[in-house]
Amino acid sequence: MDVEVAVLRSFVVLADELHFARAAARLHIEQPALSQRIKRLEQRMGVQLFVRNSRNVRLTPAGQEFAVEVADVLRRLDAAVGRAVRTAEGTRGTVRLAYTLSVGYETLPVLLGELERALPDVTVEAVELWESDVLSGVLRRDWDAGLVRYDPDHPDVTALLLRHESLVVAMPETHPLAGQGEVKLAELRGERFVTTPVSLAPGYQALLDEVFDAAGFEPHTVRNTVPGNRIMALQRQKNAVALLPASAGLTHPSGIAFVRVVDDFAHLPVRLVHRRDAEPSVTLFAETLQRAAREQDWLAPFSSR
Repeated sequence: MDVEVAVLRSFVVLADELHFARAAARLHIEQPALSQRIKRLEQRMGVQLFVRNSRNVRLTPAGQEFAVEVADVLRRLDAAVGRAVRTAEGTRGTVRLAYTLSVGYETLPVLLGELERALPDVTVEAVELWESDVLSGVLRRDWDAGLVRYDPDHPDVTALLLRHESLVVAMPETHPLAGQGEVKLAELRGERFVTTPVSLAPGYQALLDEVFDAAGFEPHTVRNTVPGNRIMALQRQKNAVALLPASAGLTHPSGIAFVRVVDDFAHLPVRLVHRRDAEPSVTLFAETLQRAAREQDWLAPFSSR
């Protein structure tokens, strides 16, 4: 049996008011129209729902039972409609996010915290990947978005700048420069630098190469034998250093000192990438993260800090 939602709402309001004039006013319809709706409903069901006389209106036992059930159905229907609308708008649902190791030290946790406050009904499924796998996964739609350091410059991808992050040099605590609070990169010209394999993070390594070029030298590199974790590699190497984003120092690894690089050119970006034809929910997610980045003052020109 098909019954219009408007008719069911009319029934529930009348069951609540037990007065045709007041119920019609709540529904913003004329009283005769309400009477016709209730009459058609009773005829379609073959059940008397109300007892009417010149003095009052009351529910029959069948009407009382029906009122409880219909009120619950309408509440669940309204909730379902609301959830569907919020999902379409991007204020509810799940976003699949891939990120690289260096973004996970601080940038990712801060952004997820801000996102939870701004969009509490959005769940983020985050997974750490090699840089080379993030973009390919976004293009294949394995992931809705990715956090990386470089600009992929791909025609199907939007890249939003979220942060300029300063750099530090990580070194064993026994290193002669470990006690300094800051250093210029040129002072490390003769050091051996632990690097990430170019095949796994070509964009990230290209950004570091630009920093070294600005410092005026090409570093002597040491192959990282601990994939992805240059800090652990330093703990094994003992006689090497690594150029890292400043947030790496938040990990407080044993035996490693972090010295701030003060050159204006010594910084790395963080970008959010997603497909240009992404769903509106992903676009809202991206806009929310970019707004959070501005609130963190992460987008200010580095030279002004």
